Amino acid sequence: MTEQVKIFKARLDYYYKLLVIYFVFLIAYAMLRGTFIAKEFTIVLHDPILYITAFFVIYTFLAYLISIIKSKELHFYENRFEIKNRFGKREIFFKDIVYVKFSRERRKYKAGKSSVKRVRIKLLNRKKLLRIRLSEFNDEKKLYEEFHKLIKHS
Repeated sequence: MTEQVKIFKARLDYYYKLLVIYFVFLIAYAMLRGTFIAKEFTIVLHDPILYITAFFVIYTFLAYLISIIKSKELHFYENRFEIKNRFGKREIFFKDIVYVKFSRERRKYKAGKSSVKRVRIKLLNRKKLLRIRLSEFNDEKKLYEEFHKLIKHS
């Protein structure tokens, strides 16, 4: 008999939205700063705003690539959950959880999002709390429900 697995993958839409916004601004600003001389368009490349915007585009693109390469996921099983990425995984059994706490509720929240920002989990053999930001994963509400079920187990 196979175990029921619930998988929550990391959200990547934030990165490509930022990438598009920065890139559109970079092109629009370059077009505004460019000059027409003798029916030719020249772009001014020695502009600090162009450098800063280009830095943001490159930085966001690298962060997006790193997130794609990592491919972070949470897997919930009947007696444990896993924090998994491409390079490894960490299993956390429900019996090892001392307590689960949720951060304060958001003042404004949308219909598809949970009202809580972070989950803090205290484990038996770890001094520091395990912190998981719910907004980093798809299907926040269902993920919140899964962590809420952990309170009953601990």
